[in-house]
Amino acid sequence: MRKINLPVLTMVSAISLALLLLGQHFIFSRHTVRGWEEKFADIPGVAAAAVDSTPNGLSLTLQLDNETGLQETYGQILNLAAEAGISLDAVSILDTRGPILSQTLYEIHYAIQEGIATGRFQHMADAVAQGLAHRGIDNYQLWVDNELIYLEMHYGPEHLYQVFPRRESEPGGSAV
Repeated sequence: MRKINLPVLTMVSAISLALLLLGQHFIFSRHTVRGWEEKFADIPGVAAAAVDSTPNGLSLTLQLDNETGLQETYGQILNLAAEAGISLDAVSILDTRGPILSQTLYEIHYAIQEGIATGRFQHMADAVAQGLAHRGIDNYQLWVDNELIYLEMHYGPEHLYQVFPRRESEPGGSAV
């Protein structure tokens, strides 16, 4: 009978265990991500959701349906994102902004940033309304809560969703 080579047996066992644990991690990680995607997709107003694992944690990309507004869905999205451990900075909303809404956002974002800096939200709302009227955009919503400013604009086939934090993020922290 041959002698068992203990170092070789130990090495084979260690490699096998590492491969099993790594495989288990990827299987359960993907299952968990799919579960979160399904939960986000179940929120009324969310057309599609994708959760990705990144070196900085989980990230969320959403697509909203055009019938339900951002205001009705974003609170639920944020609550579920917090439960999943997804920071506000890692949440992005895909929209169908085109040249009209992109240029309009560029023109009015100064008024929004000024409103954030000064706290003069009525002045901000008036400036945004004036800028949008100048561009012929009358289908929009702008609202402010304790932590965020929400902007939703629609112009023909273009739809834009933008969320602005009311406070600057601290180094190493989230904006909210």
